[in-house]
Amino acid sequence: MPDKVIQDLLVTKPGTRKLQGYAFDPSLSLQIDTAPINHMIYEIPWESLEAGPVGEYIEVIDYDPTVNKFYEPVNLDHPYLLAQNGLAPAESNPQFHQQMVYAVAMTTIKNFESALGRKILWAPRLVSNNAVFQEYVPRLRIYPHAMREANAYYSPEKKAILFGYFESMPAANTIEMPGAYVFTCLSHDIIAHEVTHAILDGLYPRFSEASNPDVLAFHEAFADIVSLFQHFTFPDVLKHQIANTRGDLAAQNELGKLAQQFGSAIGGYGSLRDALGAVDPDTKQWKAKEPNGDEYRQIMEPHDRGSILVSAVFEAFITIYKSRVKDLLRIATGGTGVLPQGELHPDLVNRL
Repeated sequence: MPDKVIQDLLVTKPGTRKLQGYAFDPSLSLQIDTAPINHMIYEIPWESLEAGPVGEYIEVIDYDPTVNKFYEPVNLDHPYLLAQNGLAPAESNPQFHQQMVYAVAMTTIKNFESALGRKILWAPRLVSNNAVFQEYVPRLRIYPHAMREANAYYSPEKKAILFGYFESMPAANTIEMPGAYVFTCLSHDIIAHEVTHAILDGLYPRFSEASNPDVLAFHEAFADIVSLFQHFTFPDVLKHQIANTRGDLAAQNELGKLAQQFGSAIGGYGSLRDALGAVDPDTKQWKAKEPNGDEYRQIMEPHDRGSILVSAVFEAFITIYKSRVKDLLRIATGGTGVLPQGELHPDLVNRL
């Protein structure tokens, strides 16, 4: 038997692929406090890929109709990229944009399959040819530069996710550079949100039909919940935020904010949505949400109505967290419940 064949037999296929990316979005890499945690390594199930990347679940097609151009597809199986965990994060590199959408999409798929205990399937395509029948959809298509506007969405008809890019128009120049291009395909939260829409459409296609105000609101809420709680699967991010909030995750933190760069770039003073609170437009200060009990009757827009459920789920999570760490805080404070001044001990942060 030739030596090369023997060598190939001795080498086992890797279980995972590691790819560089943003934990949140590019804007957090410009802040000295969050820059160290924003550059992370995604670890996703291994699969052989075609340039695009194109795999079992995902097909990235990078065509920009505004300039009538196909960007060169990234080959993540190139040995040089395999050796350095893919391309380094770069806002100006279309190939990194392709890598980012693939890494976050596959991370979201991996988490769903772990929870469901089975493979996910995309919703079938309805085809009319004298009679209506369903066509199997093997791959979800992702277009990183599909339009030049402040938008991103999942299209049930195309079985595709289309990401836009646009020029920033911030309310304050200290928040975001005016005129700079913002790419929705570089936001972990937006990618995970739209992929969740596609997965939910495969699970329950009828949830795309607005039979009552709660249906589309649930779609938005569910996608937000997945995006937000996926932050908690990043160990370095979680430890950093627990340390920063001194263990109080009900306080303002990055874990409860969704699409921060997008929110500021379209003229807001904070993230697009926040499960815990919001920035007051008058005082420019963040404050926790204070529900008045009438939101369910008054709010009908799907994203805003969905935020009611997101806040409720997040509040339940925080309540459970506080209950489970009471003993740790009693031990750490000698029974007083009042933490001493200064940084939390790293061992306490790890236990929390």
